Amino acid sequence: MNVTKYPYRKLSFWLTTILILFLNYSIQAQQGTLKGVVKDKSSENPLEFVTVSIHDLKKGAYTDSVGRFSIERIPYGTYELKVSYVSHQEQKRLITIDKPSTSLEVLLAESSESLEEVKVFGISEEVQRAKEVKQKVMPVTVITSKEFENRASNLNELLTRQAGVQIRRSGGFGSTATISVRGLEGKRVQVFIDGNPVNTPDGSFGINDIPLQLIERVEIYKGTIPAYLGGDGLGSAVNVVTKHRNYSYIDANIARQSFNTTNTGLIVKKAFDKAGIEAGVGIFDNRSDNDYIMQSPYQENMDIKRDHDKFHNLLIGASVRFHKLWFDEVEVEFAHNDVYKEHQGIQRNIQHVTSTAQTMVIASKLEKADLLNDKLDLKINLLKLNINSTFTDTSVYAYNWDGTRVASLIGRGELGIGPNLSETKQDEFRARANFNYQVSPSLSLNLNHNFRTSYFNPKDDLGNEYASRNVYNYDGYLESSVLGFTGEIETLNKRLLLSGAIKHYYSLVTGYNTNLYIQGDPDEVSYTTNKLGYNMGMRYNFTKTLFLKASHELAIRLPLSSELFGDGALITPSIYLKPEEAYNYSIGMVYDRYQEQDRRLQLESNVFYLEVDHLIQLAGSGLTTGYTNYAQAQIVGMDMDWKFDLSKHFYVSCNATYQSVKDVNKYIPGTNNVENPTYDKEIPNIPKLFSNWSLEYHADNIVGKDSRTRLTYEGGYVHAYNYGFELSRNDNFKIPTSLTHNIILEHSLRNQRWTITGEVQNLTNAVVINNWNQPLAGRIFRIKLRYLLLDE
Repeated sequence: MNVTKYPYRKLSFWLTTILILFLNYSIQAQQGTLKGVVKDKSSENPLEFVTVSIHDLKKGAYTDSVGRFSIERIPYGTYELKVSYVSHQEQKRLITIDKPSTSLEVLLAESSESLEEVKVFGISEEVQRAKEVKQKVMPVTVITSKEFENRASNLNELLTRQAGVQIRRSGGFGSTATISVRGLEGKRVQVFIDGNPVNTPDGSFGINDIPLQLIERVEIYKGTIPAYLGGDGLGSAVNVVTKHRNYSYIDANIARQSFNTTNTGLIVKKAFDKAGIEAGVGIFDNRSDNDYIMQSPYQENMDIKRDHDKFHNLLIGASVRFHKLWFDEVEVEFAHNDVYKEHQGIQRNIQHVTSTAQTMVIASKLEKADLLNDKLDLKINLLKLNINSTFTDTSVYAYNWDGTRVASLIGRGELGIGPNLSETKQDEFRARANFNYQVSPSLSLNLNHNFRTSYFNPKDDLGNEYASRNVYNYDGYLESSVLGFTGEIETLNKRLLLSGAIKHYYSLVTGYNTNLYIQGDPDEVSYTTNKLGYNMGMRYNFTKTLFLKASHELAIRLPLSSELFGDGALITPSIYLKPEEAYNYSIGMVYDRYQEQDRRLQLESNVFYLEVDHLIQLAGSGLTTGYTNYAQAQIVGMDMDWKFDLSKHFYVSCNATYQSVKDVNKYIPGTNNVENPTYDKEIPNIPKLFSNWSLEYHADNIVGKDSRTRLTYEGGYVHAYNYGFELSRNDNFKIPTSLTHNIILEHSLRNQRWTITGEVQNLTNAVVINNWNQPLAGRIFRIKLRYLLLDE
């Protein structure tokens, strides 16, 4: 296949990025940035959640945890600045913006009014944005950085504690992990960073590779995906919104945990206010032996030490932002991700199988607000992705669990049907354009277009030699487009919000239909797919704190290159895959009320129903393994979430999820009259009932001035479920019930300049088996030290 017939897309990426940068750098705007810090007048302690605003410009900001704020893109001139905070006297002052950067310090005096008399409660900008997301029509859970930025854990562990969410892990640190939301898992859950799809075709970079200190909040959409996100998940998505500090800082951390696991990270950023430029670099190194002892799920009374499960990941990134071009913001980013992994056996003792992946990313972002009489906002994202991955399985021996070895039964190789020494190159180009038009204060329109091309070029001469013909060295090309148009209108004095969207899905697939059973040269295949999807929803506010949500979506998921073209080693191509389809319905109630400044009660409950068709599953057929459109599923369930700030110092939360995922194929796929023995039975490997809870104590100045302490207990419960269909009394595919407990202690000094965190995960060392009967680690100890230096 001649994939070079599409070279203009690569060229257009570079020409577009370079041309925009050069054209815009010469167009300077007379605008400045106001930065400052707000403190209590008597104690000079920084104040968080303070509102700082310029009424004439309708611009403002909230102070962060160290009292800092920043307001960008202020036209040169003189304005009245208003600073207000609960329990403190409001302050107004005139400011003059006549240079690129202006700094000030504000000291607020305490008010004579008590908190009970002041009925307006201050919240941070981060919390305000999270509340705005919750007010949309889609069911969504939002986690803010204040809940996790100093944790020694990772994002997967935080996600699995949310209502309706499970992380399906196959082992220790760096092992394969898939996100499950309301019974839909893996590739059916789209993952975004700042609204841009993040999944790499080979899975070498995922959501767990994003360092926690880079995240402002995480949005978990359940049942309906906003069209403005683009992408093609089956009704569930995770959007990670990254944090942006527009001042110079250094953020360094190191963490150690059980099983010789070390995580280090360093971010250095410099802001050049006069030039309107920010530059930053980051490096993150994660490595683990994962040498924990597991109980064999296949042989009774056998303990196995994992001795071939090492993992190493190195992520290096750099970015430059420009704030004084015609675009409000232009950003160019570079990232390199390097992964090495050993493959641990569970059923068999694997000793020599390894894989590597090197990913290179170059991206650019362009944003412009307030076009067309301040009504149109524009965002453009361009990304070039190159992946080079290898898979090595060449041993001539097979190993017993006692360490003895015998000749391989298949000649060479430990995992597949023969040896593999593969190298796969993948090139991707992605582009996203988003236009948001505010027709009136109550009506907005949004147009979003995601475009993606993917080239797949595998090479495995050793595998071909073993098969005595070319099985693996066939390239492929995938082109996909998702176009979404959304309209939102608020009416009835903003009590009622109505939303509707239509989405068009397009894909072009070119490749070869090949596997071990095809004799001779395989046929080259090329075809296109066009599908329409939609979603609609409403939110009705009974009061300011109580509202109802309902939504419905026809969701489409286009097959990925890894499903269509295989992996160049163990998984063969499946060129004729159909898109997955899902009809999703959801209805829920939300209650969110601030009773006092430090007391907030949040209650949410949802009921959901999904019908899913053409599910893509990995299946074996004799000597080959490949993806196929197999199952139809029906998902019914409900979840609840409860969070309550009991007082200034205590916070409690609890959530629970029930879901039933059943096979609704009456007949075996591919037949019209052979009854399906698993009809109306629960689909395996999906928990049916699970719950999480926590209790937190937090206080300031317990150990010295400007210190903060937080002690948290977390609990989790997963009811027993099956990892295989039980078709007779003799079948035993049970994954046992698990009950786990965690303890976390965080302590920060000097206004969070220094933070030390200690964690014990799975305090009671409970046996936890997950994802197709694969044992996880038991008790884990962690300690993390973080240093945050902000520019004064």
